[in-house]
Amino acid sequence: MAVTAPARAPGLVLAVLVAWVFRAGVFVVAAVRPIANERGDPVSPLLPQSYLDFEFYAESLRLYAGSWADILGDFIRFYRDPATFDGGPIISGPVFPALIGLFGYGPGSYLPLELFFLAVSCGMVAFWLWWLAGQGLGRGWLLAFALIPNPVWFTLVASPDLLFAAIFAGFFYFYFVATQGRWQTATWIALLVLLPLTRPNGYSSLVFVSLHVLWTAFQHRRIEVGRAALAAFLLIVFALFLYPYFLSEMRKAGSILSYFGHTPADYVAGIYPLLPRWLDLPMSWGSLVVAKLMYFTGLRPSYGVTAPAMVLARAAAGLVLLPGLVFLLVRAPLRDKALIVLFALPILIGPSQERYYLPIYPILFLYGAWFYRAAWTRLRTITAAPA
Repeated sequence: MAVTAPARAPGLVLAVLVAWVFRAGVFVVAAVRPIANERGDPVSPLLPQSYLDFEFYAESLRLYAGSWADILGDFIRFYRDPATFDGGPIISGPVFPALIGLFGYGPGSYLPLELFFLAVSCGMVAFWLWWLAGQGLGRGWLLAFALIPNPVWFTLVASPDLLFAAIFAGFFYFYFVATQGRWQTATWIALLVLLPLTRPNGYSSLVFVSLHVLWTAFQHRRIEVGRAALAAFLLIVFALFLYPYFLSEMRKAGSILSYFGHTPADYVAGIYPLLPRWLDLPMSWGSLVVAKLMYFTGLRPSYGVTAPAMVLARAAAGLVLLPGLVFLLVRAPLRDKALIVLFALPILIGPSQERYYLPIYPILFLYGAWFYRAAWTRLRTITAAPA
């Protein structure tokens, strides 16, 4: 999974142009004719955000603009008695709220932030197409990646999801680049810090780096004290910051969100009442795992009133990403597995939604392409074998 320039990249320029035209086209169409989201609300770069989480980020901006002493006081009161303290301190990381404030996002000024997201989306897809070409994917796969609709949707929806994915792409590049100089190291450390300040699941990348530092020290029989101390410090600080949010998400994951019509609590209690109890429970628990994997990769029904064509388009990506996830777990090097498992595990334990895979979907896409390539090669070998 090293980051290297492709020796030959047939179709790369075409795929980048297609990806940019696709994103710009959807942006213009949504500006002229808003697209309905799953609740039936219009989504457009010229309209305010209507998804439920946006108010949470707007409120976090108000809190950051107020008294930091009050925020710190909420955390202190929480950690005095975490078991009984309810209702806070639930606050987002400061990066996305700061971006809302920087662009003055509000009535009459929606477009500047949306244009920024369009530019971020175009830059990110160009980077990943370049990386995928470097991994040997051909023109057809690159064009398919350019047309995946899921990331394009988050070009229109001003949220931390696309921003987080772009920061992760930068971290991925500088962390896995073949040559590690001082400025490359300083850059990936800065981006690593920004990840949990943007979305809570950025903590997974921090855990990955910490484990990688330990593994490298074990292999070389030498501990880099400075890097180990920094990793430990960041782990502790962000654990304290994110733990209240984690508790809140776990409550929602267990009782509010449903997967194919059943909550996780339903699956745990058993959803096959006609079967004997000894068979009902393991099948129900296995079904929960499969359901969460399907939701995580976009293979799910609509939460509301989404047009069937949009549901199918979103699910089409899952036909590559889900086999890619399984193939990665079977065939990938240990470092690749660790990165993806650590990233995906909190999402699968908590609310499993496909918007959370945005940072790693290019990696899953790569392994999905390799899965289909291996399956096709195997099929040709079987059919070509003499009877």
